[in-house]
Amino acid sequence: MTVVPQPPYPLHESIRDRLHPEYVAFYNQFIINQQQVHYQPVTASRTSGILIPGGGPVVDVGKVEDISVKRSETEGPDIPVRVFTPPGERPENGWPVCLYFHGGGWVLGNINTENTVCSNVCLRGKCVVVTVDYRLAPEYPFPAAVHDCWEALLWLVSSATASALSIDTSKLLVAGSSAGGNLAAVMTHKALALSQGDSESHRPIRIVKQVLVVPVMDNTATVANNWSWREFEHTAALPAAKMMWYRNHYLPIETDRANPEASPLLYDDDDNWSKLAPAVIIVGELDVLRGEGETYAEKLQRAGVPVDLHLMQGMPHPFLAMDSVLQAGKTAITLFCEAALSAFY
Repeated sequence: MTVVPQPPYPLHESIRDRLHPEYVAFYNQFIINQQQVHYQPVTASRTSGILIPGGGPVVDVGKVEDISVKRSETEGPDIPVRVFTPPGERPENGWPVCLYFHGGGWVLGNINTENTVCSNVCLRGKCVVVTVDYRLAPEYPFPAAVHDCWEALLWLVSSATASALSIDTSKLLVAGSSAGGNLAAVMTHKALALSQGDSESHRPIRIVKQVLVVPVMDNTATVANNWSWREFEHTAALPAAKMMWYRNHYLPIETDRANPEASPLLYDDDDNWSKLAPAVIIVGELDVLRGEGETYAEKLQRAGVPVDLHLMQGMPHPFLAMDSVLQAGKTAITLFCEAALSAFY
């Protein structure tokens, strides 16, 4: 019988003195006694309240609208999306647009999870932001999330949607955090493949930038084969065991883990990497996922793709969602907003 560790969960000695004091103070006051998600049933984690404490408020934008997206290529229910529209008069050709995918290991999170990020990017990045409520594992394992996000992208770039949302789909940014960063990278590759193919049912998709925050890039990474998994095995917030818990739910068939649509780092070198969109990649210094994010940036750079890589000192995985208590969270959101502005204006 497996004994499940119970709170409190003090920071591991291998990482404690390397973490930023802001994070340590917040952790010891508000997180140390909270049950960790990989030690309880999925349903308990989904109903326990805020996914990651320490987030700032949603900012006011011009309009927020929830829409159900009909599918054009895959089977399944309609896909809920939320549309944030800036205040004021739209540009002559329509608002630039950001398609955003939330984090949560493909298991947790929903359309409300990262509204702080979405509303900030909408207001400060002067663009429409569309966030996708993709299906979650273990009920809907890989490739359900990929299918949902792809359907949302196809819907977004259709002429009917562009007219209804007053958007300019020639100015499209794709973004996400953690599992959402994984999905954003996959969408960027799939969009490029579509644009270079002979599809008659969909027009080409041009993505002008990708913003990937603490992304999952390699679902074959382990403590045995990846340096950051090994060095930060017992890090805060996302230790290796917790990442494996997410992976086992999303990718229960082990052979799927090397599929590039699960591990975008593993797309072949001849898959036109040089034609992918410029990237902003933000990683945490003490994140188990740091190595694969940096390797993805290096692979883009070797292909000649412009990459802005930012390393958040002293940070474990979830800093983006902790902007009310961590300066790194505020900085990451600002970098995201600046990336949108530089891509669109």
